[in-house]
Formats: sequence, structure tokens, C-alpha cells
Amino acid sequence: MGSLGAQNPAGVKLPTIKLDTTLDELYKRASPDSSRTQLGWVSCGVTSGVDLTPAFPRNTKFIYQDQAFTAAPRHELNNGNATLQRSLAEKYLSHIPQRDAFVSGNTKVVFFNISQDPEQIEHERREAEATISVLDPSQRPEIIFCPGPSKIPMKEHGIDTLEYKVVIDGLQGYPLTHDLETHWLLNSKAALARSGLPTPRSEVIEPDGHPPPADSCCDPCAAAAADTSRLPCIPAHCTGPRGRWLAAQTARILSAVRARPVPFVLKTQQAFGGAGTWLVTTPSQKAQLLADLGGGADNDQTKKEGDGDGGDGDGGDGLLRKLLSLLTPSNAHLSPAAILLTDLIPRPKGDYGLTFFVTAAGAPPIFLAAAEQMLTEDGSSAWIGSRINYARQDALREKFAGLVGRIAAWVARHGYVGPVGADVLEAAGEDGAGEGEEEVFVVDLNVRTCGSVGLPLLRGHFTARGLGCASSFSISVRGGRGEFARAWRAPLEEGRMVILSWYEDPSGTGESIADVVVGGEDEARLGELMRAVRERTEEVTF
Repeated sequence: MGSLGAQNPAGVKLPTIKLDTTLDELYKRASPDSSRTQLGWVSCGVTSGVDLTPAFPRNTKFIYQDQAFTAAPRHELNNGNATLQRSLAEKYLSHIPQRDAFVSGNTKVVFFNISQDPEQIEHERREAEATISVLDPSQRPEIIFCPGPSKIPMKEHGIDTLEYKVVIDGLQGYPLTHDLETHWLLNSKAALARSGLPTPRSEVIEPDGHPPPADSCCDPCAAAAADTSRLPCIPAHCTGPRGRWLAAQTARILSAVRARPVPFVLKTQQAFGGAGTWLVTTPSQKAQLLADLGGGADNDQTKKEGDGDGGDGDGGDGLLRKLLSLLTPSNAHLSPAAILLTDLIPRPKGDYGLTFFVTAAGAPPIFLAAAEQMLTEDGSSAWIGSRINYARQDALREKFAGLVGRIAAWVARHGYVGPVGADVLEAAGEDGAGEGEEEVFVVDLNVRTCGSVGLPLLRGHFTARGLGCASSFSISVRGGRGEFARAWRAPLEEGRMVILSWYEDPSGTGESIADVVVGGEDEARLGELMRAVRERTEEVTF
């Protein structure tokens, strides 16, 4: 039996979890030549909006458009915004890494400290160790904490090579399982659109070059560049070539969006957790999108391009100003500011998250699962969880075998071996049947571990208890791990609920974020437990 450690005065006794297999075992199976290589798994998130911590600066070369970057006003994206930094650090440096560490297996996993305060460091360690304490001892990872990406103790812990989830600027220079630029491009929306895989028709709009250096432009640009605490941005009152370049690129992108009839989908180049995607089905949604991109009302009919401060011609203070300002000579070849306009798949009858491992030497991919995606219902399309029906997996494996093989072959041609997630929509045909691979579209490709990867690895745990369905999702709760365990004692002790990740804010707010998996005998019973949990918690988006 496992326990919840010191945070569990009630003495809730949790069953020991034995995973069907682990990420480390799957990687060694996928790449037999690496069986003697000691991997260190880096599974954190990353942002280009703010520094997560002083030792974990924001990405400046490999630009990600996470929810904070796309949704937060530019003035909030500064290193003095302690509330935002703390929230992102808790999610990206503890919550997400714990979730992957739970299924990593007997290997080494690297965590980055949220703070260098000794009490905070010990709190982070206790949270992570409490989470993995329920695992069978043979499958528990060795958790390694360090200040930031530049200070990973490779030699001290005998790590030969790093396997990473998302591209981090600070990983440049380490021995890695795959190349940073190649991995970034494999995860880009433009690469998927041009891959030859079955995807919705897409128009890729790439900026022309990059802005001139700030110090060669004008005084406002030089002053903005000198303030390194804030997101680099071409100021709206720029009087030089940078402002003119921004106005021209913004006008071109907005013109393409304006000309696109609804319905359509707009995507930024690189994101995770459902960020950077807008489903546009009505004229009012289109008008709002144009305003969000340009930073003001879509007033093209009454204003000239670049005329005034805040209109869509000069970029206003919207997403495009933030995104285009981050183009530099070092990253322009990656096209991090590309915008995609894609067809909206009509009448989808299935929304699946496929997870599998791409193997070396041309061996067939290792299929893990086809889970159903769960997204927010507020129009943001943010990913909040997944659910799986274990009895359907053999049929779904066969159904998607051809598509998985095509995706794996494309990824493998770029030298990647490891976990992959593919979001696919199954569209109904004209007759409503919708059968055949030609009716399945890859709408997103995540060449990394995905949030649903734990579901297939927990199959034996749940089915041995007569639970044929399961769902994983992130929650925010009032109180700590012990209080939650007491409230949900029966499903936890029965093994019907498993905590994959937990982080309680130690600052006194009384709030925690967590990732849980719940099981049910069938989809109806699963739905009952999911609703019960959701009624007493809040959603967490990334």
C-alpha cells in the first residue's frame, strides 16, 4: 500500500500502482541501441512570455505561444508580474513534470526549482515524492532537482543524454536524444500542413524577413530594447523602419484573415495545451479575432494602413505585435511567427488523441491508445483532459494503424525516436457514413509526451478492478492533498482514482493544482464520477 506521507494525517491507504509499462521501457524498446544509455527526462513546460524563474528565462529563440502569451495583455508579460510568473512556474515546473514522472519508470527525471528558498525547495520535493510514492518501487523514478536548464547535474547523477518534452533555449549544448531545431520544426503547424499527411487544407502566411535591430531604428525602440524585464516589443510610437516593417506584416496577415470566409480555424505556429487556436464560425467571432490579432477594432474601412496608434494597420497592442516583435536573425529561419488559416472540418463524428512511440531502424510504431479529447466549452479550445474506453482499443488500433504508420514514417525520416501524440478528427461523409482513412484528418501533431499518455499505461490497474473506462484531467482545488484525499477516500483507496500530479501553493492561498485519473465500469459510471469531481473543483488550462 502507498501513502500520502506527512500531508496525510487521516492515514488514507492507497493501493500500490503497477503500470503496464513505462516511458523509459518504451524508449528502450523503440531504440534498442540506447539500452545502455542513461537518459535524463526533462518534461517541463516553457513560455516565451516571461521568465519562469531567475534561473529559467523565457525562450527567445524557440518561440512558444502558450495561453499566457496569446491571452495576457502585453503589459502583464513582464518579470515584475510575480503572480503570473508563480502561476506559470507551478504549472510548468511542477504540475506537468510530475505527471510525466509518474509514468517515466525507473529512470532519472529532472525538475527545475520554482524558487531557491530552502523551504520552497523542500516543499517541491515533498510534493513530487508524495505523488510517486504510490508506484511499485521498481517503477519509481529518481527525481533530480536543479535551479534551471543551465545547471542540470549530468555528471553528478550519471546522465548520458537528455530526452525532453518541449524545446528549451537553455538545453543548447547538452547531449540530446534529438536535435532542438528539428524537434521544434516537427512540432510546428506549418510542418504538419506541408507534411503530406491527411490534414485540413491550410494557407501558411509567413512574415517577410525580420525587423531591423532596435539600436539602429529610433529612440523608442532603443529604450524598449533596454528594458530586459519586459517582453521585447516594437513600440506603437516607433518612428523608424521597425515600425514600418511591423505595419506591413500586420496588414498583410490581417488582410488574409479578413478575406477568409467563415468558418475557418486560425493557428499560430507553435503552442501546446490547445493554445494558439481559434475556431471561427460566425462573423462576430471573426471580428473579435481581428481585434485580438491587431489590438483594436477592425476598422480597415475607415482608416488607412498604419494610420494612428492602436488600429490594426500598425499592430495595435494585439497578438501580432507581440509575436512579430520576437523575430530575430537567429530564429527567422524557423518561421516562429507564421500564421495558418485552415479549413474547419464539418460534422466531425470523432475526436481522438492517438499516442504511440516512433521506433528506430524502421520497426513498426508502438501503439498505445486512442483517447477522446476533452476541450473547454468557452470557445478557447483549451485542452482539459482525455478519456478512454479500454474495450475499444483493439478496434481503434486496427482502425488507425495505417494513419499511425504514415505519421511515424514521416517523423522517423527526421531522425526522431520517442513518444508522439496526434489529434485527429473523423469527419462524417456526405452519406453520413464517414468510413475510410480519407475521412480522418490530423489536426495537430505533438512530437512529445502528451497529457493522455498515462491512460494506456494504467490499463491493467483499472481493468483488474473491473473498470473498463478512465479519464485524466487537471483540476484546481481549495485545500491540500490530505484534505482532498479525505474527501475522496473511497475512490482513492479502491484504486478508482489516482493522483498523477499535485502541487499545493505554500504561500497560504490554500489552493492546489492536480492531475487525476478516474475509472468507471462503463462510460456512464465514469461520467458520474467525473461530474462529481468537476462539481467540487475548477478546470486548469495550459
